Amino acid sequence: MKTADHLLFFDHECPFCVRSVRQMIQQDVEHKFAFAPLRGETAKEVLSGPQSFLKKANSLVVVENWQSTNRKFWTKSRAMLRVYRLLGGQWKLFGCFSFFPRFLGDFIYDQVSAHRHQFRLRPDQEFGPEDRFLP
Repeated sequence: MKTADHLLFFDHECPFCVRSVRQMIQQDVEHKFAFAPLRGETAKEVLSGPQSFLKKANSLVVVENWQSTNRKFWTKSRAMLRVYRLLGGQWKLFGCFSFFPRFLGDFIYDQVSAHRHQFRLRPDQEFGPEDRFLP
């Protein structure tokens, strides 16, 4: 299997977040992304040093080119837009919203994030294919 170029950290205790990741896996047919919990071992390694504040960002975190020295870190609304752009295909169209002012995009992201635990979703028992997840 091809190693994923990009890494997405998410709140693995949030049913809304887990469901979103599972949908993302279905769309990521080229396996461009690997996934890991924000409170996991991979996050401790990758989000260390100058990026350690990202572990507490209350946001999904996308690490573009995560296995290279040329890593780029994205959070909140910019992380979502970057995911769509990196997925390619029809999803790239959502990337056109990057012209949207960041403060507005982040405001919307923060509103969803603040209420994500209130969504009446049953927790999923499994995240998805094990080979897509890092500890």
